[in-house]
Amino acid sequence: MVSDFDKLKKLANKGDAAAQCDLADIYYDVFDEHFDPEKAGKWYLKSAEQGNAEAQFCLARMYSWGDGVEQNIDESLRWYKEAIKNGHTDAMCDLASMYLYDPDVRRNTKKAVKLLQDASEMGNPSAQYFLGLIYLDGEIVEQDYAKAKELFEKSAEQGYTYSQFNLGEIYYTGIGVKKSYKNAFKWYSLAAENDHALAQYAVATMYLEGKGVKKSYKDAFKWMKEAAEQGIRSAQYDLALLYHYGNGVKKNDKEAFKWMRFVADDLFDEQDELLGTEYVESEESGE
Repeated sequence: MVSDFDKLKKLANKGDAAAQCDLADIYYDVFDEHFDPEKAGKWYLKSAEQGNAEAQFCLARMYSWGDGVEQNIDESLRWYKEAIKNGHTDAMCDLASMYLYDPDVRRNTKKAVKLLQDASEMGNPSAQYFLGLIYLDGEIVEQDYAKAKELFEKSAEQGYTYSQFNLGEIYYTGIGVKKSYKNAFKWYSLAAENDHALAQYAVATMYLEGKGVKKSYKDAFKWMKEAAEQGIRSAQYDLALLYHYGNGVKKNDKEAFKWMRFVADDLFDEQDELLGTEYVESEESGE
């Protein structure tokens, strides 16, 4: 019996651009038995040369990272621009990022902002988020809190986790809006459900303090544990206290000690790094 993979490969060999891109996706999937980045690059190229925007985008990334192909920034830029001509909004975001942050690409803030604006207007949630950050920061455009909030909302309503968290931050602190713990809790909760560690800690804290939501040690414990397991030190400390005092969970000093130990080990590691840096600096200065 002919497998689906073999059928796809047959279509790709016949020159079907969509099949070529799909085949490349399989070869580029690290969890697939056929994983082979070099083959992925070859099939993306065949598809890209036929005008497939997704293949052009993927090929541009491969050239940018030097993954499966030899790193070539010029080729990366070329394929990003081809994908953008075909309306690929993620390519717009990547190219904007290169114009802003890539040391091998000449910085061009005007082009970067224009790309993000175009992608945002086309509904790309990532572009809306990054453009929102730019307006919030006010370094390369005139600072505009209202515009930042508007962009975060558009992105967050599409389920973009980082925008949901940022809206929580905006409402919690009252940056450019009337402070609202209720709205902050709403957006933090959505981000927490999407596994955002800091949002999980924020939700836990709001349950502990009864801000924007009815106070609940049980719910606070649930979210504190989620954040602690993702490595948020403050959550690990607070979780230890919840276990120690038996708030929201059965009192358990063994668990309390375990989580407090994580915090202590983390602090000692930081102290060791700091002392190591000071030692190197003193050695270099001959002191």
